[in-house]
Amino acid sequence: MILSPIAAPQAEDFLVDYYGVVSSSSDSNMLKMAQDVFFNQLKSIDGITVDDKRPDLSKASESLPHFIDTNAKVRFYAEVNDQKNDSGQTVWQCRFSVVTSSDGITHTVSAVYESYYKILVGAKTAIEKVLSDLKSPAPEFANADKANLEADFKTGVDIESLAGTWSGEPFADKIIILRGGRGFVIFKNGATMNIKISVKNATIDGMNTNLEISQVGKSNASFFPELPREQALACAATASPIKWNFSLTSADTLEGIKNTIIQTNDGTEPGTVNSSWSRR
Repeated sequence: MILSPIAAPQAEDFLVDYYGVVSSSSDSNMLKMAQDVFFNQLKSIDGITVDDKRPDLSKASESLPHFIDTNAKVRFYAEVNDQKNDSGQTVWQCRFSVVTSSDGITHTVSAVYESYYKILVGAKTAIEKVLSDLKSPAPEFANADKANLEADFKTGVDIESLAGTWSGEPFADKIIILRGGRGFVIFKNGATMNIKISVKNATIDGMNTNLEISQVGKSNASFFPELPREQALACAATASPIKWNFSLTSADTLEGIKNTIIQTNDGTEPGTVNSSWSRR
């Protein structure tokens, strides 16, 4: 069925109610992580404001959501279920649904992912796709990517070549950089931080750098696992986004300085620490 164009307000007024994940799968840990990732991916899209309407933040729902009347233009939820493919491998069938408040029409995009890692890497594309036809004017999801590519041309730094899985943060399980200058830091404590990568020449503490990787979204105490929990909670409320200023010292190595909150004899304060990431 061909869906007719839907009138929408200006980008700054485009509100999305997020209703989380619906699933009958027994893999509660994966569903919880996927539910949080989808929420963070929605929040990272320019021109969208997201209101969390999940009935239970700790787990996925077993039935389709009951929508609440709000000022949101659309309601978003995802159906995620595991199944066996022809080789007997478990894969994840995801269907991302957006229901327009004005007429109740449901717009969907479906995708199959072989693993949780594949969901992390690929889900944002599907989420942007199901939302893209509902915004007016047309969404500028590619603007950041275009700006990065233009900066690459001027500086010789190829952000596209950084795509892959990296390591190096002491308290992170892995760092995933996607094409187009976006990515995630997945902490060992289960938290996920959205990041963006841009070309930015700078001199930090005498070190010349040409890449800036910065946190996207609000700070969370879980982003400071090196601090005692009480200090992390206190810092998160006012902390500036975490940033890394890196030089690409080889095709698989980034070296530089991380701007974060550090512990001192008197408590905590903004500061820098040396940092190095390596491609796995």
